[in-house]
Amino acid sequence: MARVRVEPGGIELSPRAGETVFQAALRAGLTWPTICYGQARCTACALRVTDGHLATDPPGPEEQGVLRQLAQRRRGSVRDIRLACRLTVTGEVTVEKKGVKPTDEGSPEVQQPVNDSSR
Repeated sequence: MARVRVEPGGIELSPRAGETVFQAALRAGLTWPTICYGQARCTACALRVTDGHLATDPPGPEEQGVLRQLAQRRRGSVRDIRLACRLTVTGEVTVEKKGVKPTDEGSPEVQQPVNDSSR
């Protein structure tokens, strides 16, 4: 079973098969820092994998390109850095990401569109 512990908040997520950490956080009612909302462009969702590296799926070409750009901007290694909007896991993983918290009700930046076909 896939399970992600997000520190320093001590938050536990249970991503579904094929679901990214970012998607699992939104489904769990959490706010995850982002600007592009899962488009792999802003790098604001980047996290550090601190434990369970073998239970992470390898980065795809899109994520690899973004991580290379991030390494150039930081002028150093981005070892252990992954994009939450692309990271999928297959087991127990611990990550570090500040700013992950329960969604504030009524916050316009995290509102999901309402699909109301009765209108």
